[in-house]
Amino acid sequence: MGSYLVPRLLARGHDVRVLSRRPAPTVPAGATAVRGDVRAGVGLDVAAAGTDAVIHAATSPNRRVKATEVAGTRNILAVARAAGAHLIYVSIVGVDRNRFPYYKAKWAAEQVVEASDGRWTILRATQFHDLLDRFFRGRILPMPRATPFQPVHAGDVADRLVDMVEAGPGGRVIDIGGPQVRTIKDLNESRARITGKKALLLPVPKVGFVRDFVAGYHTCPDHAVGRVSWEDWLQTRAGAGG
Repeated sequence: MGSYLVPRLLARGHDVRVLSRRPAPTVPAGATAVRGDVRAGVGLDVAAAGTDAVIHAATSPNRRVKATEVAGTRNILAVARAAGAHLIYVSIVGVDRNRFPYYKAKWAAEQVVEASDGRWTILRATQFHDLLDRFFRGRILPMPRATPFQPVHAGDVADRLVDMVEAGPGGRVIDIGGPQVRTIKDLNESRARITGKKALLLPVPKVGFVRDFVAGYHTCPDHAVGRVSWEDWLQTRAGAGG
């Protein structure tokens, strides 16, 4: 998200600090890099000092999920509140219904934000094109073929986030999803036509959180406002050599 968001903030005239755990992160010209860690709470006060808004997009779906989402969000909230800043938390459509552990952690973080006495906004989005492509790059994907997804361009989400910075606190705002709800089988076949590479979809029982994905709790067809289709994104990536 940061690679899409920072250039848009700069283009709209905002001063931007980028928090990263890396010692010397590469940031676009005009932005300032600050080293820190949301889990440990290190460097956050420096990053947030004097700011009007803090966008919390740090996440870790595969490692120390709860610590990143819940403890990290508490730490971010504390420094945002101290700075008098508007906190914007980036979440996922369906986190309050899907039993996937990562989603449950995001839902817990949302509740931390909602219970705070600070100034805040929560935006839920569907899955980014980049994320789904990463799934397919694994070559084997354990998922029922009928599982729906609504891929959205991260740039479309970034545009919405910049609007929220300028609009001020909005609470739980309307979800944002991509232009189409498609099955994972359809998305896989479309990717094969454009890139020549196809993943193997491995059927798994429709139980637990798998059932929740098949039910489409992570989609929002009533808010299909994204402008870039899956095929458009793939064609652009293919043209750029990605």
